[in-house]
Amino acid sequence: MQKINNKLKLFSLGILAVLILIIIFFVISNLLQKREVKNNSEEITLAEIQKKYEEINEKLFVVSGEFACLPLKDENIPHNDLCVFGIKNSNNDYYRLQVPSDEDSNMISRIRKGQKIEISGELINEESEIYKTLGAIKVVGVKYLQTDEKDLASNLPDSFKANYISFQNYGSNIFKAEEYPKLEFWVENGEIECNETPSESSLPLRISKREISGRKYCIGASSEGAAGSVYTQYAYTTVIGDNVYSVRFVARYPNCDNYPDNERAQCKTERETFNLDNLVDSEVGRISN
Repeated sequence: MQKINNKLKLFSLGILAVLILIIIFFVISNLLQKREVKNNSEEITLAEIQKKYEEINEKLFVVSGEFACLPLKDENIPHNDLCVFGIKNSNNDYYRLQVPSDEDSNMISRIRKGQKIEISGELINEESEIYKTLGAIKVVGVKYLQTDEKDLASNLPDSFKANYISFQNYGSNIFKAEEYPKLEFWVENGEIECNETPSESSLPLRISKREISGRKYCIGASSEGAAGSVYTQYAYTTVIGDNVYSVRFVARYPNCDNYPDNERAQCKTERETFNLDNLVDSEVGRISN
């Protein structure tokens, strides 16, 4: 009898062990299934992210070429003398460069004329009645293909020098006064004329009249910048004799507070005392002789 009871106990324990193993098997199997579903879900999410990333990149227009000012379709079409920034590719096609916000604007202004670059961004269908362009690119990124300054031809006059203020993208033009079209600047009674921008205007382009060393100038200025440097594009135009002289360039004004104490004061003093008008007038006198 005792032997029978022992056998029954062993049988019951065996049945219980089997049941426990079955339960453990089902629990582990269920956990593995949930983990597999979770992993599949993560894989789908990553795949969707990758797909969206690729879709965004597919929408970006990429072009490489030379940083340039957009050429005019016709000199007689009203325009101002400031450079409209663009890129010229190997087929001599031009695209206007547009920055998405003021915070990023100086990433275009800092590029030197003639610099080899690659531009990526959104291509916008845009027709211009004034400039030769196949459209505008809302710039997302700029890649420099040419970084050696020696490779860039610089026509900056020797006089355009300062300790902290720097200059780039210099250009000059000479026109016959009788052939100079009536643009935002025009010739009237042997002098240059223009409509000055009201002081309350919020437009980035400002036009002013100024007399420098006895010569009347019309000056166009457009500033862009962020927390660091401010880039201002200038166009000075005047009449001497039978000719109209125009000088344009970009001036970079650094944030003097970024310099050490011993240089900060020198930088601010230069900003306050630097006579840009006299510098340009001397350059106009040089090219008119």
